[in-house]
Amino acid sequence: MAIYTVENGQLKRVAEQLEEYSGQEWGDTWDGDDYMKSMGFHLWDDVKEVYRHYQRVADSANKHLPGILYIFDVQAHGDVMDYILVSDHLPDYLAVIAMLEPMCNRNAELKREVEAERVSGRRK
Repeated sequence: MAIYTVENGQLKRVAEQLEEYSGQEWGDTWDGDDYMKSMGFHLWDDVKEVYRHYQRVADSANKHLPGILYIFDVQAHGDVMDYILVSDHLPDYLAVIAMLEPMCNRNAELKREVEAERVSGRRK
């Protein structure tokens, strides 16, 4: 796992663990959504097998991750998640979206290939 922030459209690795970086411990019975909610973020978008996008609740007075408005939970390799933390800066937000687009496109291509193979295997 790695934690990144965005500066001038570029990723900057800032930590290895989100718990360590945020100061928020993970509850024993929590899943990822519960953990994000504990810091004042809610799920905004979920692109299965690519990333989950969390956004800070507008009225959140939560002290964890000050200045961060968006968190992208990226499935970069296997079950390991990397996190990209983005402030309220539109160019950095758009840079992250542009970085994730090739992953989304490749995921969609793989799903089409697997489905085509499954269908052609059924016809034989």
